[in-house]
Amino acid sequence: MKKFLQAFMTCFVIISFAQNKEVIKFRGNITNNSEGSAYKFLTVLDQREDKSIGTLPFGETKEMKEVVFPTTPSNDFGSWYTKSNYQGGGFEFILILKRLKLSVGETVGKNTEGKMDFSAQTFLKDGDQYHFLYKKDTVFSFSNKEVSEFMVKNIPTIYSIFIKKSYEIKPTEKSVVFADLKDYETFAKNNYEVFKGDQLKDGIYLDHQSFFNQVPEQGNYVLERNDKGEVTKAIKEENGKKNKISAFKIFAYVENGKAYKKTMSGFVELNRNEKGFYIISNKGSLFPVQSNSTYGMFGLIGGIAGAIEENSRQKKMQKQDKEEVHIDSLTGEYDFQDSEI
Repeated sequence: MKKFLQAFMTCFVIISFAQNKEVIKFRGNITNNSEGSAYKFLTVLDQREDKSIGTLPFGETKEMKEVVFPTTPSNDFGSWYTKSNYQGGGFEFILILKRLKLSVGETVGKNTEGKMDFSAQTFLKDGDQYHFLYKKDTVFSFSNKEVSEFMVKNIPTIYSIFIKKSYEIKPTEKSVVFADLKDYETFAKNNYEVFKGDQLKDGIYLDHQSFFNQVPEQGNYVLERNDKGEVTKAIKEENGKKNKISAFKIFAYVENGKAYKKTMSGFVELNRNEKGFYIISNKGSLFPVQSNSTYGMFGLIGGIAGAIEENSRQKKMQKQDKEEVHIDSLTGEYDFQDSEI
């Protein structure tokens, strides 16, 4: 009888504990289909200052439940990777968790607003050296009738998009040691040539790394413009041969010490303040045509269920006031502080 009561109480405690938890389900896959480096396995470094994800209302009764990982982030992501990929390769894929916080806001009509504060970084580990791959630091905004369930359901989706994007990125040539991972963003910024002086080198830059390291394309390139004065290409003549680079392939160019950034609507002036480099624009101008709800959150990749109706969202974006939109020095992407899901 005593053993029966002990077993009963154990089951009761387990069931009671589970009822107050909402467990993240790692569905889908994070298969590496890129032609880049193959990884032996995925390792998580959990650098979150606050390990709690959030306690939110669920179901018709709005029962408060704590959102949790099934076991631990390291075990859960590692198992997810192993199920999605064949083991092999000579490198280790490092996922650094910086922030993952969920919160629920006001209810407007039938839908309730929700926020996901998301920050993560990825690195390729080769021996004891780490090469940066990708990062995302933003707050995703949700609107759904069952917003708590909707946000939890999409946690694996967002991580999947983020990780698959990382697979496609060429690792930085410069490596760092483990100690530098604690605040890699500050470390990298302090080592970029562009932040060490006020004068920019004239020339064309094909990617963000060459711009922030101030290494323009070699040779004397001349910018060619159309009748409207818009840059269409850069041309270098050398040894009787012409080398042409389309404006589409140029990340930015510097002329007479002034930088201009390529956008979908042409080149715009690139300014600088204490936070870094920025342009004056808005999402509607930078992303005039979108086919999913993530509008650029991962470089125009991925889609999430429950997307907001495209036309109404696009009109809303175009009406937004123009503001300072910074260029992320680690990724070259537009650094929006929020993204709508």
